[in-house]
Amino acid sequence: MRSRTISMLHQNLVQILGEKRLSKVTKLMDHAFQIFYLIIVLGSWSIVFAYGYPEIEKSNHIHSFHQFTGFAVFVLCMGSWHFACHIGAGCITARTIPLFDHYEYDNILYTDKLCPTLNLRKIARSKYDRFSKRHVPRFDHYCGWLNQAVGERNYRWFLLFLVTQVFMCGYGTWAMWKVIYGEILDKDLLNAKFFNAVTGAEVEADYIIVFHYVFARHFQICGVILLMSVMSVMLGIFLAFHLYITSCNMTTNEFFKWRSVKRWHKKEKLKYEQALKDGKNNTKINAGVLSKQVAPDDGDVGCTGPVASEPSSDAISDDDIIDPGKFESKNSIAFFYLTPTILHTNASPLTTSVDYLAGPMPTNIYK
Repeated sequence: MRSRTISMLHQNLVQILGEKRLSKVTKLMDHAFQIFYLIIVLGSWSIVFAYGYPEIEKSNHIHSFHQFTGFAVFVLCMGSWHFACHIGAGCITARTIPLFDHYEYDNILYTDKLCPTLNLRKIARSKYDRFSKRHVPRFDHYCGWLNQAVGERNYRWFLLFLVTQVFMCGYGTWAMWKVIYGEILDKDLLNAKFFNAVTGAEVEADYIIVFHYVFARHFQICGVILLMSVMSVMLGIFLAFHLYITSCNMTTNEFFKWRSVKRWHKKEKLKYEQALKDGKNNTKINAGVLSKQVAPDDGDVGCTGPVASEPSSDAISDDDIIDPGKFESKNSIAFFYLTPTILHTNASPLTTSVDYLAGPMPTNIYK
């Protein structure tokens, strides 16, 4: 349904714009996040250079050498972004498989099978990226700000880019705030008398009035402070998430996959316990079908997690009741024992029955 809608939309755009113009628009849209990033970053730094630096020169509360360190931070920021954009994540081909094939299959998230798009063996922790049309080793996610996938060969550069962005926003917020706060102290604005421009009445200073005064006087600098303070918090949280999953030796793709597995396990455990109370008889299920239910072929994975994908047609039906086994976490190790015993199904009987046990399964197994 979704693919049909996209196809119809594409045909309408071709009729309106033509094939060549649509191709140019598509190429431009591929870089939309990068263009937006440059507008925000270069625009903010232009304000800092044009309005913030003269105030730093006049201020008694921040040293003038911050004009040079600020420029160094700007160069470091743009340099890390350039390298993160141009160093590839790696590409798996028939010739390069030996270079990246250093992880074992866990038979839960990753099984030994062919990539249906490129017809290559899908090595553990890899994933096909439809944007670059490549099979990426140790795939983490697709980053629109870099316009490429993040994987085995460029993840360190992505982390460097993220660290420099957090430092840039935090440092810029502090430096510009020192300028504004210095003026508040020098002019003793919290004890000053203000006049209402409409009524002409004298008004005692408070935080809101001082904020209005400073914001009106230094609108550009205050706007940059607000933007950078919000971005430093958001990017700091995002960096903390990546440092956490890095310490667990997981990728963004794997983090959300394991979260899906836990949700599935909790749901099936409740169904299984209820079935036991109802006294239903035991039969067994094929392990291959269970593997598709636990770790289906996922869709795109962005910075904030996976994009919703269509469920596998081979997945276990909601009418099936199985024993999902144990799932517990101790010291960053998840012990996941799958004992796929099916108690009841409305579907036709399975021709193949096997017992399947996968465990223990540590979250940091991928070494």
